[in-house]
Amino acid sequence: MTQTTNPTARIAVIMAAYNAEATIRRAVQSVLDAARGGAATTTVDLFVVDDASRVPVAGILETAPNLHILRLSENCGPGAARNHALERILAADYAYVAIVDADDAVRADRFAAQAAFLDAHPEIGAVGSAMQVVTEQTFEPVYQASMPTEDDDIRTAMFSNLALLHPTLMARTALFRKHGGYDTSFVVAEDYEMLRRFQRHTRFANLPVVLVDYRLSQNGQSLGRRRRQLWDRLRVQLRYFAPLDWRAWAGVAKTLVLFATPVGLVTRLKARRTRAVPA
Repeated sequence: MTQTTNPTARIAVIMAAYNAEATIRRAVQSVLDAARGGAATTTVDLFVVDDASRVPVAGILETAPNLHILRLSENCGPGAARNHALERILAADYAYVAIVDADDAVRADRFAAQAAFLDAHPEIGAVGSAMQVVTEQTFEPVYQASMPTEDDDIRTAMFSNLALLHPTLMARTALFRKHGGYDTSFVVAEDYEMLRRFQRHTRFANLPVVLVDYRLSQNGQSLGRRRRQLWDRLRVQLRYFAPLDWRAWAGVAKTLVLFATPVGLVTRLKARRTRAVPA
């Protein structure tokens, strides 16, 4: 299902979907609700890329004027799926690109808040936010994940890992046009690589408010996938390694330590570092 893009839309939202039939209705509805609730200056077009799902997304979702479904003939992975949407987006005249995952939900003011921030801060190329982590089945709050808000602090943290949460990302379209999209050779760290690349050319920020409800998988991450993620993270760190900066050495050392750290311990430490959900 494809439609003509909305010439008044300023924001293109990308949602890659693979076998997300249990969650995609909620995710898409949250985007459409936010789009309808915003002013004309926050009008969005939503590009859902069906990455060869077993149940075609077009058969699950109802049509909407600003919803565009692009189905791939074979499964390519989230980075390649997002790049497919970027081809359409970069041929149009959107100001901003936002990322939404097919099992998350956005808050009603997400797009308006982030677009207003970027409008007011032309030196910032990409902005994220805090996010509320929710349970897989009931969407009950678990904990709130918050990132540093200032570019200097984000830059320091990015030597170790993502400090602008990818499911909360909104970036200027010009960044993708000038510096490319997702490098799919980083199979499970393509977002980290892209943001490290963007970081060479612009400044980042995070809004200190929750704008995304992030669905936590209760099954956790498999050991094999976690090790692949750490390996790809290390590759990114080495690609952008700054030998005269101690933070680059510290980031690599942290990744090497994590190779030997049990998954359960890492999860508990992450939860402890975040702010507890108010009772």
